[in-house]
Amino acid sequence: MNNERKILIFTCAAHFFTHFYEMIFPALAIPLMISLKMDLAEVLKLSFLMYLLYGLTALPWGMVADRFNNRAVLIIFFGGTSLGALLTALSHTSTALMLSLAVIGFFASSYHPAGMGLISFGMRNRGMALGINGVAGNLGMISAPFAAGLLNWLVGWEATYLIIGALGIIWGILLFMITIDETSVHADAEIPPANGRTGNNNMKYFIVLCVIMTIAGLVYRGNSVVLPAYLELKASFLWDLLRGIDLPNLTGAKTAAATLLASIIYTIGIVGQILGGRVADRYDLRWMYLTFHACSLPFIILMGLVSQELLILSAGMYIFFSLGMQPIENSLVAKYTPSRWRSTGYGIKFILVFGVGSLAVYLVGWIKEAWSLGAVYLFAGGMVALLIASIAVLIWVSRGTRCRNGE
Repeated sequence: MNNERKILIFTCAAHFFTHFYEMIFPALAIPLMISLKMDLAEVLKLSFLMYLLYGLTALPWGMVADRFNNRAVLIIFFGGTSLGALLTALSHTSTALMLSLAVIGFFASSYHPAGMGLISFGMRNRGMALGINGVAGNLGMISAPFAAGLLNWLVGWEATYLIIGALGIIWGILLFMITIDETSVHADAEIPPANGRTGNNNMKYFIVLCVIMTIAGLVYRGNSVVLPAYLELKASFLWDLLRGIDLPNLTGAKTAAATLLASIIYTIGIVGQILGGRVADRYDLRWMYLTFHACSLPFIILMGLVSQELLILSAGMYIFFSLGMQPIENSLVAKYTPSRWRSTGYGIKFILVFGVGSLAVYLVGWIKEAWSLGAVYLFAGGMVALLIASIAVLIWVSRGTRCRNGE
């Protein structure tokens, strides 16, 4: 097996797992609400530490990956998240659940700086590789809601964590048994000015990009924690069809119906990821970044205004563009960071996207209590508009430079 294939297989597997863990909890929010006899907003807050550590510890994990190597960090990822999953399966109080989820978040945060760093060094077609890797993460997001809903219906929520933990241990052992060459196949030179001007402004561009990614992280986390429960409340048409059938555990079946719809929505993101990977290797990254976010704006606003089938259509189109931009965004991070701290650069990105983004758990609860769950998407639309304006600033301050993969 050649080196590029090994990099792609194991980074894709890890990306699948990290997003599977991320999406299990929201899918089980309503069953946990019933099991723990807690309000939905209070149940969602149990995930705060997990999402906070998922972001905040990305930076130290990136520094570890740059100091040692990305493969070692990915082995730790598989082992640590599996441990957290097993502990979660054994947790039956709100405090124990919160702490065991925090273990998952701490170790899951190691994937993005190490995995993205490994891809940025070892894959010649960086944009397309990031797109394929993004599809793997999207598959984790797709399968998690329905797998969690189905297993909760059949055997309870603990089984989901037991199964994914055992599978993670197997992948960790396989990665431990192989070697990966982490030598860069790219020149990784600084972006040259197209108009002959001298000087390196990459740090300035990266700072503006960090502001953009922070806003995007709040929108991303807000949607991910709300969507399964929102669909259960606002898109009941599938459940309306199923409840005429004599099904056991009707409450679990209703959750399974909603999580199936969430999985279908995230499936649409696969096409977006592939398209984003293709355009990342062909066009100016900044303008494609702007285009994808601008296209997502009307659909996230519609999500707060419509219901039933129209909600599914709007959510699918929003996910298409919001996930499709990820290979473009990850390529921008690679363009604006030098190779010697590439994984650290990705660590900074994910501390902003997932660490600061974890505050959305509280923001969502506040908006729900003050207005409604649907109002979350109207607020998110305003944030996407701010995000688009920030990308326009990035394009303006970096005018006169080239920004394409392979240049």
